[in-house]
Amino acid sequence: MRLLSDSDLLYPLALVVLALAAAGVLWRLRWRRARRLARRRAAGYQLIDALKAYTTWIDWHRDEPLLHQNPDEAGIPAALAQAVQIKDEHFPELSGLMLQLLQTHRELMQYLWEENILRMTHAAPLRPHYADPRYHNVRDRQDAALDSLFLRCRQLIGDSGSDWQRTRSDFSFSSGGMGMPSHPSA
Repeated sequence: MRLLSDSDLLYPLALVVLALAAAGVLWRLRWRRARRLARRRAAGYQLIDALKAYTTWIDWHRDEPLLHQNPDEAGIPAALAQAVQIKDEHFPELSGLMLQLLQTHRELMQYLWEENILRMTHAAPLRPHYADPRYHNVRDRQDAALDSLFLRCRQLIGDSGSDWQRTRSDFSFSSGGMGMPSHPSA
């Protein structure tokens, strides 16, 4: 019968140490990936909330006079600026859809500005926006861009299982949903 020497025990011990080290590295990588995905998911919900706030801003301001500023110099609302910033930091793949939204925002502001000038000069009869096909055309394109952003963002964060309702909330504005977050409570 042969006795085990220190060198015979060293090899299995080294294997156990290597296995533990590999398991630690794999656990660390998995933890970092999970943390990164959780941050991206949280950013996705923040983006959705910012876009919802922007749609509310549009509904709220559609009848507000834009007389004091040229639409090209007006800038963008804070909610839309926040959405752009979140997109830049976490979702560069949404750039094309965000560009569509920014273009429709500019067109809508231009439309509202022109309508207010016509109303001030009495050059056009007073007609509500909901009766104007040009307004609906711009809003339909804007809503399509918003809906595409919402859906794509939800896909990117892995939250595409629940049903989505279209964005359009014109003429049924309610502040009831303003305080409700887009993500489930933890």
